[in-house]
Amino acid sequence: MHGHNRPPGRPATSMVAPVFMPLILSEAGAQQIHLPSLFRGLDIDALDFESPDTLISHDDAISVVRRALQYQPMAERGLEAGQRAKITERGALALGQLAAATLGDAITLSVRFSQSAGHLLHMSEESSNDVRLLVAEPFAGEELQERFLVDLTFAATVQMHRQIASTDYAPYTVELVREAPINAAAYAAFFRCSVRFGCQRNVLSTHAEWLDFRLSWANAMASRMSARWLERERERFSAMPAIAFSVERAIRRRLPEAAEIAQVAASLNLSERTLRRQLAQAGLNYRDLLDDGRRARAFNLMAAGDTPIAEISAAAGFSDPSAFTRAYRRWTGHPPSRQRSGQLDRPETNGPHALVSRRLA
Repeated sequence: MHGHNRPPGRPATSMVAPVFMPLILSEAGAQQIHLPSLFRGLDIDALDFESPDTLISHDDAISVVRRALQYQPMAERGLEAGQRAKITERGALALGQLAAATLGDAITLSVRFSQSAGHLLHMSEESSNDVRLLVAEPFAGEELQERFLVDLTFAATVQMHRQIASTDYAPYTVELVREAPINAAAYAAFFRCSVRFGCQRNVLSTHAEWLDFRLSWANAMASRMSARWLERERERFSAMPAIAFSVERAIRRRLPEAAEIAQVAASLNLSERTLRRQLAQAGLNYRDLLDDGRRARAFNLMAAGDTPIAEISAAAGFSDPSAFTRAYRRWTGHPPSRQRSGQLDRPETNGPHALVSRRLA
């Protein structure tokens, strides 16, 4: 039975880190689902998740889940998919959780920075005596995906808690809205606690003994550093509309070709006029996004190893190394040779993220 209070629907422009997408796609592949069919009509595909700066709109992520669940075997594969989760897939959030003083602090961090955690459900914390409750609820209009997403999220959460604590963490209890599945014993075996089905809410509870568990990788400096990164990331999530990420992905796919705005608009099933209007409404212009896409490609290659400057220049879409050097000076105030020599730290840029940083400054 469902609870009466549902959180409001998440706007389509809300962006999340695609933490759960590789798990979903891996399970879909194992079920012989044709992966390209899950992305039909969307401006993102499976290959995009190979890039570390890729984000996905909540709306697109739910579309992929909804399509995958049309294949009956997927509906009961959330528990199995979640067990393959790795804490390192959470990027800056992983650093913060591993560096936290206690497991309770690490748990709170994932709720506080829910978009960085990749959550596709509304996650909240409650306290009850010596137990902390992690409550998962679907957003309005997404109730049909609840069963799979809760199984996936709770299994992944427990798996990552075990990795963070480097020990056999077990919840105090698990309560699920869904009906008991045929393989109910598998839930108890994985969670290693009492699992109840047909409940009012989806709740994963943790006893105070685990909340106070001291983490072996605790590091106050790394924790503070991660918190700063996550705060900035949260600002970027809210400041940059989904259209900017869609355009950036389209630009990146065409590099080293310098895509014309008409080409990008067509790839997004928009007219050039509509795309220009949407960018203008967001306070953006296409030239800046193209420049930012080239910069992100160049900086990623600069950091990756000893790729010759000429090759980086070509890969980033410049006609010759001198044009690249001029652009690099404009971006950073110094030539790429000085960066390559190790005299400077790598400038911060990640596609449209860097553009947001400049807007927020």
